[in-house]
Amino acid sequence: MPGRLAIYDDILFKEDIFKTFGNFQDDIQVLFKRYNIAPTINIPIFTNTKIYTYAHFGLIPSWANDRTNININARSETVFEKSSFREAYKQRRCIIPINGYYEWKKDNQTKTSTPYMIHSSTDNYLAFAGVYEYWHDNITGKTILSCALLTTQPNSKIEAIHDRMPVILQKNDWIKWLNNQSNFETLNNLYTPYSNEKIDIIEVNDVVNSVKNDTIECIQKSKKIKPVQKTLF
Repeated sequence: MPGRLAIYDDILFKEDIFKTFGNFQDDIQVLFKRYNIAPTINIPIFTNTKIYTYAHFGLIPSWANDRTNININARSETVFEKSSFREAYKQRRCIIPINGYYEWKKDNQTKTSTPYMIHSSTDNYLAFAGVYEYWHDNITGKTILSCALLTTQPNSKIEAIHDRMPVILQKNDWIKWLNNQSNFETLNNLYTPYSNEKIDIIEVNDVVNSVKNDTIECIQKSKKIKPVQKTLF
C-alpha cells in the first residue's frame, strides 16, 4: 500500500503530457520538491480536464463530515462499487506523477523493517492511475481537491516486499484512462502489474522512516554495511 511518495522533478512528465494532450493548464508552474510525502500532504495530479495542479493526498468523499475520512488507495478490483470512489471513478480520473515511492520490508527474525524506494528504470518518473474528488469544508468555507491512487496485484519484484502495487500507466494508455467515454472493460485492462524490467528497487536511507524528514537523503542508497556470515572452514 504506497503511503509514502517522492516527487522532485516533473519536467519530463510535463513534456510528455504536452506531447500527448497538447496545451494544458499548469497551476503548479515550478514544482515544490518533496522527498517524503505522507498522506494529507499535497501532491501533483493531472486531471481529465487537462489541469495540472496540487491535490490533498488522501481522497475525502464529497459526503464526508470532516477531512479525517480519507483514503489514500483504492483497490482497482472494487473502485467502481465503493461509495467513497464510485462517482470519482466514473467522472474524475487523474494521473499522479511520482519519481518514486517507498515500501518497507519486515524481517521476521529481527522484527525490523528496511525501507526501499521503487522507481522507473526507463524514465525519471512513474505515472499512477488516480481518482480525485472535491470536498467542501463547512468550517473554513473552502473546497478541497483530494485524490487517491489505484492499486493492483504486484509483479514478482514487488511481491518480495509487498502484496500490492500501484496501477502504473503506460504512456500510450493515458488517453484511455482520462477519457470519460472509456468503458469498464477498457479500464480493467489497464490494471495489470507493471513490468519487472521497467522498475528498479533500491534500499534507501533510514531517515525516510520519519515523516519529519523531507530531504534528498531520503532517496539516497543505504550505506549500511551488511555483515558477512563466516564459515567454519
